[in-house]
Amino acid sequence: MAEVKDDGKVIVLFDNNINCNFDKASGRLISMSGAEMKLDNCTFDIDVGCDGEFKWNTLAFQELDNLHTWEVPAIVPKVGSDSSKNFMGFDKREGTLVANYQVDGLHISILYSLGNGVVRIGVEVSNKGDHKRIINGIAFEMSSKVDDDAEFEFPGNVPHNIFKVSDLQTNKVIQSGQIAAFVHTYSEGGHYNVIFLDPEEKWSTGVFRTDYNKIKYINLAAVESYLAPGQTLYCGDMFVQLIGKSNPYLAVRELYTKNNWVPPSEGITDGVMYSCHPSGTMDSGFPLKRDLFEYAEELEALKDLGIDHIWLLPIFEHDDRGVYHPGDMSIIDERYGGDDGVKYFSKKLHDLGMTLLFDFVPHGPSMDDEFAKQHMQWAAVDREGRYKTEWDCLSFDMANPEYQRYIAEMVKTHIDRFNIDGSRIDCAMGGLSNWNPYPGNRPSCSNLKGGVSITRAIRDAFIQKDKKPLILPENFNPLPFYYTYTDVFYDMPFYRVLMELDEANITDEEYVRRLTHWLEAEMLSTPERLVKLRFLGNHDTVSWTWQASRAVDVYGVDKAKALWALISFIDGMPMIYQGDEDPTIYGGHSPELRGFFKDLFRARKQWLGNQYDVAYIYTNTSIMAFKRSAEDKSRLILINLSPDIQSCELDLVKDNSLVYGSCEINGSKITMEGYGYAIINIKG
Repeated sequence: MAEVKDDGKVIVLFDNNINCNFDKASGRLISMSGAEMKLDNCTFDIDVGCDGEFKWNTLAFQELDNLHTWEVPAIVPKVGSDSSKNFMGFDKREGTLVANYQVDGLHISILYSLGNGVVRIGVEVSNKGDHKRIINGIAFEMSSKVDDDAEFEFPGNVPHNIFKVSDLQTNKVIQSGQIAAFVHTYSEGGHYNVIFLDPEEKWSTGVFRTDYNKIKYINLAAVESYLAPGQTLYCGDMFVQLIGKSNPYLAVRELYTKNNWVPPSEGITDGVMYSCHPSGTMDSGFPLKRDLFEYAEELEALKDLGIDHIWLLPIFEHDDRGVYHPGDMSIIDERYGGDDGVKYFSKKLHDLGMTLLFDFVPHGPSMDDEFAKQHMQWAAVDREGRYKTEWDCLSFDMANPEYQRYIAEMVKTHIDRFNIDGSRIDCAMGGLSNWNPYPGNRPSCSNLKGGVSITRAIRDAFIQKDKKPLILPENFNPLPFYYTYTDVFYDMPFYRVLMELDEANITDEEYVRRLTHWLEAEMLSTPERLVKLRFLGNHDTVSWTWQASRAVDVYGVDKAKALWALISFIDGMPMIYQGDEDPTIYGGHSPELRGFFKDLFRARKQWLGNQYDVAYIYTNTSIMAFKRSAEDKSRLILINLSPDIQSCELDLVKDNSLVYGSCEINGSKITMEGYGYAIINIKG
């Protein structure tokens, strides 16, 4: 347990690993040091959005109630703001040092504790006034003096770049594209991570250089809540890891593991996935009008292609708004053959040794649907009591235990009726804030907590039915709270990295270097056995968002094939969207690729799969390289991401055999055709 001592003008919080020094007069953090490094001139501040303003004026205020589900607050620093606080003194709570402040009737406590080489910082906000307050965002702000050559990144996230502090414009924030659990910084003194974790609501993460030439990290939690007189709100935790020369990504993995934020072990985590719908594809407008009796005739061809798992886009009762606007998910739409059509499809699929995933849509039905009228008590409302909608649907509060129980029981009936094996969960990031929350929740719990809760409820339903599940929540954010209930992570950050790289106007060599680093950092900073879904496009990205195009149209056929080889050979589960194998399915004109995918997936099953660990290799060329190993078996995978013939030198290639693809091996020199790929069985 940490101890506290008074060194005159300085208060010291320390244990066997870390010392934190605080200014006795202001309560502010001054520095922190560990066994391997020290952060001097290091401060921590808090700001609270309350009743329409940030109380210490460090950030521009915004009403969070207007944000869409997928949006996070914008971080806009107030230039020249005064962040001085009314310090009320320290107190101690069982090894925790508490710095207390007051502002406008609010009592703010910053809780500092130490353990396992980590500084942990929590915040409590209490209403000491005589009237209700409205909390609208809480900002955790840590700053430190670093050298000009210091670099930072958002591992496993976007933007994918590594940013140099000296290149930053003062007070111009670099903000992560998805919710970021951590920022990694490398300075002259070594590596350190600034981690923020809030199990209740989403947050934004930003980094910028201040007027005082310091680097500042801000995590702005999208807390929305009433705070009654005498009530206290606790929001999230910031963790600072002083790593020094050790691996910074493994330190994050270790933190997650110690908190048991690790993936489950009893689910399905290998194979190849195919996303589809009997009526055709979203980018062609679902023109085929087939039922599941008819579509079942294509299953043998998909099995021959190498597909293991069928993710069936929603087939529930819906009107002309579309498949992702179901009226009642307990009812199978008759246009797809009703219950009998699903039973026929499911039996044929299982006879072929494949698994079936339904696509559940828990965000809520249209307000005009009969199901909605019967269950308005689950819908989110704003502060005036008006029902909230998104995508022309009511936003159901996924953090409501009654709604979770309904969804779980509905899933069980689908398992009984159709023998489904798992689920993709649409919009599993949660819903809009609900100002009439279930008792014990705050309004913003319907977001992140709601998404995690609905994922857990659906997965538990499969477990209770003695199923070995495959649960795929549509959660883009690499956050540890989901890992425990996720069999396969929906790796939209990887898709976005490929999109960013394609737009970056960089050399092929730089493209490969950045991609190799990003994948390596993502792998090492997430728990072992966390399987990622790898894709170059899905029903959304081919039709209306991000690239809004097929991979072959974005990258060209040859580069798309090389990237499909990449997603099939790295760790994870490859997924293709209906039509990728045959463009006539969606009305495209590129070459048919059935033979390509059949050979690719056969090679993956024969030589790799998810039982082989990954070790990335930097070739300093446009050839991406990594080794896959398990026990005494090793394979070397090479992918040329340039259109030109390229060579690289690799000492690993000894006493080997080429088992898939093509390349020329001459001693340690490997030469590959443009966009070529190869698997080499390494015997030595």
